[in-house]
Amino acid sequence: MRKLYVLLVVLAATIGASYAQPGGQRQRMSQEDRDKQMIETLGLDEAQQKKLTAINEKYQKSFTEMREQMQKATDEERRELFPKMREQMEKRNKEIRAMLTKEQAEKFDEMQKKRQERMNNRRTPSERGGARRPGK
Repeated sequence: MRKLYVLLVVLAATIGASYAQPGGQRQRMSQEDRDKQMIETLGLDEAQQKKLTAINEKYQKSFTEMREQMQKATDEERRELFPKMREQMEKRNKEIRAMLTKEQAEKFDEMQKKRQERMNNRRTPSERGGARRPGK
C-alpha cells in the first residue's frame, strides 16, 4: 500500500511539473481583436476604422495561406517563405500608415517597434528543447 501511495505522489508531482513548464503556445488574437486594439490605441475615427478593416481584409487571406505553408514547410522552405511574408506585412503597414495622422503614425511606428522587439526576444528552437518541430 505504501508503494502505491508513493507512486501516486510521484505521478502527481510529475504531472504538476509538466503543466508548470513555460513556453506553452498562446492563442492567436483574432483579427477583430487586433483591429479593436489598434483602434483604441491610435484613436481612429469611423472613416479610419473602415479603412483599417478593409486593408486587413485585403491581406488576411494571403497571411492565412502563408502561415499554413510555414507550419508545413521544412526549414529551407521557411527561409524562402519568410521574406515573402515580411514583404506582405510591410505593404499592409504602409497602407495603414498612409491613412493615419502624423501623431497616429508615430504611435503606430512605436507599436510596430515593440512588436518587433517581442519577436526578437522569443526563444530559439534550441532553447525550446531542440531544432526539430514535432511531426517533422
